[in-house]
Amino acid sequence: MNDSIPFKYAGHLYFPAVVNDSIRCNLIFDTGGADIFGVDSVFLAQSKWKPSSFAEAKAGGAAGAIRVRIITDSTKVTIGDNESAYTIVPIFSLRDILGCHADGIIGNRDVNTTLFEINFEHGYMRRHHSMPAKIAEYTRIPIVYKNHKILFDATVRIGNTVIRGPFLMDTGSGGTIDFTSEATRKYKLDSIRRKKQITDISNFGIGSKEKEYYTDMQSDLIVIGEDTIKKRVVSYLPQGVGALSKRKYLGIVGNAIWSKYNLLLDIVHQCVYVKRFKKDKAASAEYDYGFRNRTDICDGWIVSSLVRDGDAAKAGMELGDTIVAVNGKPAKAFTWDEEENVDDVPVQILDIKGVDGKAKRVKLEARERW
Repeated sequence: MNDSIPFKYAGHLYFPAVVNDSIRCNLIFDTGGADIFGVDSVFLAQSKWKPSSFAEAKAGGAAGAIRVRIITDSTKVTIGDNESAYTIVPIFSLRDILGCHADGIIGNRDVNTTLFEINFEHGYMRRHHSMPAKIAEYTRIPIVYKNHKILFDATVRIGNTVIRGPFLMDTGSGGTIDFTSEATRKYKLDSIRRKKQITDISNFGIGSKEKEYYTDMQSDLIVIGEDTIKKRVVSYLPQGVGALSKRKYLGIVGNAIWSKYNLLLDIVHQCVYVKRFKKDKAASAEYDYGFRNRTDICDGWIVSSLVRDGDAAKAGMELGDTIVAVNGKPAKAFTWDEEENVDDVPVQILDIKGVDGKAKRVKLEARERW
């Protein structure tokens, strides 16, 4: 990559790339995605990219395993001044998981031989050919790098339960910490007595499991390196599959944690350097549903997650509903930044096309959940 590659942080890291010298796209950077470069099926169909050779292969992620078509033409990906060649490019239904801003996904294959900076504070990534002087301001965390996965030790305390061990660094996750189904059983997370909420979600990740549920509860503290994060909501998946089933790690740590830090990956020397720049925030008012922008194929945002027996569900929202307007403004008229900030308003009046095709209107108020 050139001296500095800007990215937009919107739960994931979105940055520009060019495929085969002419196809411009937005990729997300996924340290949990191993060595892949994959493309979204709708983006491919709507673009000028016309591959000639295909095959099929098995792929897996947070929703288990699935067979996908793959492009077997040699494919060039240019990011800044760095060019990479891929002989296999899987085709995913990526936008079903992330929304229409994601055209493709790329793993960490090309950052494992150099110092690689992810600067959340200023929104850029950068290769370094030598250790930068500012490293003295960072804390070194040992890692285990195997099969293109980054594992590191962390500690989570929830009441009297202390969960300590290896976790997966996963910039492909927009969450805080998601515990695997194995860790859920081992540490009896379902038995911890404190406030919880269960969320149903569609298309949780790459894989064949179309619907999943997870349970949220507030941790007392999370310790990463020498840093402590207090009172953050974490999640566990009692029936997690794929990357969240029985693994060599206890869970995945996503961007809701990493976005508090500036990072320097030093894969060669098996470590990650971290520097905290964002303080912990007090709990704020929020809504209890989630959506994915699918204005590339329809008139709005698809409801993708709902808290069971929550405000949105009680008001009549269902998974698969299409939000066509918010407070009178059509979903298609929102800029990306406006979409990201839509939950900041205290009241939402949503015009919805239901999964049954009928129109309905829902009024919701943001409130503190924890």
